[in-house]
Amino acid sequence: LLTPRGWSSAYTVEAVMRQFAASLVKGQGRICRKAGKSKKSFSRKEAEATFKSLVKTHEKYGWVTPPVSDG
Repeated sequence: LLTPRGWSSAYTVEAVMRQFAASLVKGQGRICRKAGKSKKSFSRKEAEATFKSLVKTHEKYGWVTPPVSDG
């Protein structure tokens, strides 16, 4: 799906969502939601900082794609 060289467009949206869900479950991921119904958007600076943090995490631990049999 996402590779070090970029996006692979060979996948359907449904396949992307399934892989994302499987990755969350297998990796015990979670979605962080702020309390209340805040409509505040991320600024570009916040989005870039978050992206850089994710890149560092993946460089340190790698990116694990669960097998299809896991869901």
